[in-house]
Amino acid sequence: MPFFFDSQIEMYVWSSGFILLTVLLVKYWLEKKLLRVEAGRKMLHIIAILICGYVVHFSVDIIELASIFIGFSIVLFYIAHHNLLLPNARRSYGIALFPLAFGVLLLTPFSKDAILFAIVTLGISDALAGWAGETFAKNKVVFLYENKSWLGFFVFYFSTLVIATGFIGFSPVIFLLALIPAVSELYSYRGSDNLTVPLMAAFWYDLLHKTTISYMTLVTFFIMAIILMLVYYKRWLSDSGTMAAFLLSSLILFSSGVVYLLPISIFFVAGSLTTRLIPKNKDANGRDAFQVFANGGVATICLLLFSLSQNDVFLLGYFASVCISLADTMSSDIGIFFRQKTYDILTFAPSKVGLSGGISLVGTVAGILSAILFSGLLMWVFSLTMIDMVLISVTGFSGMLLDSVLGSLWQAKYVNDDIITEEKTSHGKLMKGFDWMDNDGVNLLSNFMITMIFVILVYVL
Repeated sequence: MPFFFDSQIEMYVWSSGFILLTVLLVKYWLEKKLLRVEAGRKMLHIIAILICGYVVHFSVDIIELASIFIGFSIVLFYIAHHNLLLPNARRSYGIALFPLAFGVLLLTPFSKDAILFAIVTLGISDALAGWAGETFAKNKVVFLYENKSWLGFFVFYFSTLVIATGFIGFSPVIFLLALIPAVSELYSYRGSDNLTVPLMAAFWYDLLHKTTISYMTLVTFFIMAIILMLVYYKRWLSDSGTMAAFLLSSLILFSSGVVYLLPISIFFVAGSLTTRLIPKNKDANGRDAFQVFANGGVATICLLLFSLSQNDVFLLGYFASVCISLADTMSSDIGIFFRQKTYDILTFAPSKVGLSGGISLVGTVAGILSAILFSGLLMWVFSLTMIDMVLISVTGFSGMLLDSVLGSLWQAKYVNDDIITEEKTSHGKLMKGFDWMDNDGVNLLSNFMITMIFVILVYVL
């Protein structure tokens, strides 16, 4: 046990008491106008998280500590939901998500060094990035839901460089080690980065320590970064989309290898080219982070699970997920380009070309052919069986159909001057679907559902 404490329980009690005392002091200083709200939040953020890191470092009973963290997280969710602690107009759940992240990390096979690196990175780098962005950055970018700044990103990155040096010493690896946590911090919704940053940091730390990084991998990484810069310059991707693509492709490259970038790259190039066939398509201005995550998020998670478990079912899940995204994109873009008669997939009533839920003969054929050609290429490159190829093709086509079904049922459609549209305007009236469900949400949900069904069936069979 650490000095000062005779038992683990005593350490828990005193640490909890110190955090509670910090909360009370911050609230008192805020009420007396001695402290700004954001400064108080950052102070509490740093102290609470670093104390948690201290407890994790000296704790012996990992399961017990994980249970305590998760229990505190449940209580803090209630407190955050009712804004009982530090009032916040946007009602952030970050205070409840970081103990949840620590509890989850303690239950994983990640090393304690990886978990401590994640905790310290969240405690220090995240707070410094938030402070720098709020204090000095004039221009903000909405990368997902929240305003972020490039200044905050670079402060996070360089702070994490220092932290990484403290953990592993100076090494070229630290420049990579600081990168992915910094990118993942850009994407947050109501404090969700307090969950995603530590999970990503711990995974990345363990990945870089367990993997021998080859010269070919590093060369590919730099070529990939250059290509993404050119793609951004050509406006195939927006600011948020470029960083999201960089995040996903880096995880794929370092977790699995250069060759596994091929399937997702085929989808990206093919989708970007067909998007250019439709000048008025909103994607023609560059895909954003929502679209990147909706089309590549499930696939990347499957591949990360494959790298952790070495179970081929997740590798096939990766291929199937990309096939779904490709078939759906080809079907939609080519169908719109040829502007054939379109019918609602559920009612078979005539539908406006390009409206979600609508299908056409040429679009459907394009989706089927792209799924078959893509799975055939995978069979050749990755030595898959004919059965694997057929299953992936059928899964891609099924995902394309489910996307249309969900688009017809749930995607929001509005009436604007007697014209049905998916664009929400100030005077448009919701005609069908859910107001919060857009095309990206439909893409993500259909991809997730069909991929999970595919993985379960392959695992059982």
